[in-house]
Amino acid sequence: MNSEKVKIRELFSVLYRYKISIFLIFVITLGFSIQITTFLKKKYKSEFEINVYSKYFKNALISDIIPGVYQIPEMRFTIDSMVKEAISDDFIDQIATDFKIYSLDTDELTLAKNRQFLRNRFSAFSTGGQSYQVTFTDSDPYVAKLVAERTLDRVKAQFVNSRIETIEMVKQMMFNRLKALNASQKFSEKGSEKALASKSPDVLQAELDKINANYSALSKQYNTSHPKIQELLARKRTIEIWLEEFEQSSFSNSDVATSFSMPTDKLVNEQITSKFYTKYHDFNMALDIEKKSLESYIGVIKKPQLPTAAIWPKKRLFAAVGFILAMIFSFCYVFIKEVMVPGQSELLQIEAEKLGAVYLGKIDINAIKKSANSEIKKVEHIEPLNE
Repeated sequence: MNSEKVKIRELFSVLYRYKISIFLIFVITLGFSIQITTFLKKKYKSEFEINVYSKYFKNALISDIIPGVYQIPEMRFTIDSMVKEAISDDFIDQIATDFKIYSLDTDELTLAKNRQFLRNRFSAFSTGGQSYQVTFTDSDPYVAKLVAERTLDRVKAQFVNSRIETIEMVKQMMFNRLKALNASQKFSEKGSEKALASKSPDVLQAELDKINANYSALSKQYNTSHPKIQELLARKRTIEIWLEEFEQSSFSNSDVATSFSMPTDKLVNEQITSKFYTKYHDFNMALDIEKKSLESYIGVIKKPQLPTAAIWPKKRLFAAVGFILAMIFSFCYVFIKEVMVPGQSELLQIEAEKLGAVYLGKIDINAIKKSANSEIKKVEHIEPLNE
């Protein structure tokens, strides 16, 4: 125990001996570590956070056709996918062009590297539930804020446009179905049973080509007044009329194919068409309401703000690193001075060996003076007793 105390005392005595050097090492190292932050390139971060409400994923308009999303993990995965889709390569290149970050007039490899470097400055992650946060870092705080605002508008537009495109697709399908119903009803009213029996305009066109081929062959043998020639011409005119009916109906081949799957009964057809018109009218009204209320499905929890403090470099972090380095440098300095560099006693011993003498040790003058003073006090204390 006493030996341990002696060692600790010796350690503190060594540190006390080099107190000025250790103090200077700490001042210089800490000062350099903090001062270096003024020369490093600063980075500022601007961020925003949105919340996509559950009703966005549960569309009552098309729930019978396209099922909604009801599980939180699935909603989170959908939000993540749509945010990444919003920050596309085209958006990255547009940001680079507007803020002059890099040029698009370069080779493909350099463009890919610059694009990836800019993409790495974006950070997008879920903050729980249907909340999502996106950040952007830049050396200019104003640029960071502007890019974050542009990204927020882009993400919101991605959610809104995706929802509207889905509903518009369903609307177009309903519209095509109505066209097919009208086409079926129109052909029934005209009594073109023979045209319907052909199943498709392509079949009529093939029949017309066949008639033209037969007419070309027979015209070499008979004149135009021959009964066979007259029969072919009559059939040709009939088929051409049927084809004109299809062309004038202004709907595609898919609509024609759909029309043949409709019921041919006039009363049933009219009932289905009436119900479909009612459904289509209600859908259009609901779609207009949906477009106006869609913005409320996406809430902005945190808007992009102008950053007031740089996220890099951090002075506290550099000060902590400087403190650790100062301790290491101080230890190395004391170790070199005490172990590697020979002390006064070692120098005297080396000198004595050169002279052929024996070094007995160093005389501690202070210790001798203290011992002499203590002896004098003892003598002065004893003399009065003898008297």
